[in-house]
Amino acid sequence: MSLLHEAIQDKKFDVRMLERNLVRNVVTDKEAKTFLDSLPDDAENAAYITLDELNEQGT
Repeated sequence: MSLLHEAIQDKKFDVRMLERNLVRNVVTDKEAKTFLDSLPDDAENAAYITLDELNEQGT
């Protein structure tokens, strides 16, 4: 397999490529849903900030 083909396969479900791959029938809706459902929920690791906090950091 060529290096380019391997790179494309690695990025098949990349968020920047997924919509394009769905339109071009590289990935089916079912494959995309299965992949997205398999991703872990990292919400507990998120850091939430307000716009006010963001503005304070920028000054």
